[in-house]
Amino acid sequence: MRDGLAWVVGAGGLLGSHVLRAIPLELPGVVAWDSGPAKISWHDPPRALSELADHVERFSRAVAAGPRSWTILWCAGAGVIGSTADTLAAETVYFERLLALLPEHLSDLPGQVLLASSAGGVYGNNPDQPLTEDSLCLPISEYGRNKLRQERLLLDWAQGLANVSTLIARISNLYGPGQDMSKPQGLIAHISRSLLHHTPVHVYVSLDTLRDYVYAADCAAHLLRCLDHLRRVPRASIVKIFSAGQTVTIAGIIAAFARIAKGHPRIICSADPAGSLQPLRLHFQSTVWTDLPRPPRTPLTVGIQRVHQHLLFLFQEGRLPPPRPA
Repeated sequence: MRDGLAWVVGAGGLLGSHVLRAIPLELPGVVAWDSGPAKISWHDPPRALSELADHVERFSRAVAAGPRSWTILWCAGAGVIGSTADTLAAETVYFERLLALLPEHLSDLPGQVLLASSAGGVYGNNPDQPLTEDSLCLPISEYGRNKLRQERLLLDWAQGLANVSTLIARISNLYGPGQDMSKPQGLIAHISRSLLHHTPVHVYVSLDTLRDYVYAADCAAHLLRCLDHLRRVPRASIVKIFSAGQTVTIAGIIAAFARIAKGHPRIICSADPAGSLQPLRLHFQSTVWTDLPRPPRTPLTVGIQRVHQHLLFLFQEGRLPPPRPA
């Protein structure tokens, strides 16, 4: 018997696709909502807002007709550090519109909203090491500022709702099979593709830059376990960091590829304005719900190998375009 319906907004992306696959395992009794073939035209704001309203109405009808409890997981967003202000602002407008629509349709039914945010984006230049949920948010990019705006929108919205809990997931550097290769994001996937196409990788930050790389499937399972716990406690608004808990330099990533792929990536270090928006060190440590069992952590070398095998398959099938010229 179903006791909940879950809508993954952004189910075609790296995080959303892994979340969608993990729901049957990690959210007992919850069924993922199939929105049908009609997708939201995120690149066309007026059309996207209309389609978003249609999706909310159809999802609400499905909830009311069956399980009468709901979960929305906002995993959408094509913006990255360096994206235009208009692109990032549009994503915040979409999320704000979703929140405005929900009380019109689901105000009487218990639910949850998860917002996938960016740990690196919102903490920015905070010198704390490690960074925890209590650390001050000091975003240095428009990307980080928009993520923080979305977080505040959700917290303010939830204050007036007695039957809705929220989870803000501040995620470290996400990687795994399924990365959108058209985005200038995802160092591990881009190094792998460049190795396969025998092209250089352009790196715009120091090779000593420290990051925490969390495998997408691990992160998705951990998010859903926390949502399952949130369903079983009194109404709450939670902010939690999701990370691997281990850091590695870009030089360390390159060395791992040399071992795994039997070839040394060709690296070109060059200056780029977006590089100044990247802190040198980001080390995270969650202090929230640390007693909850988390999924087994995928070792970084294993995760890199899986990404490379996935892209190798696409390459052999002729479905991995080469990198665009820098």
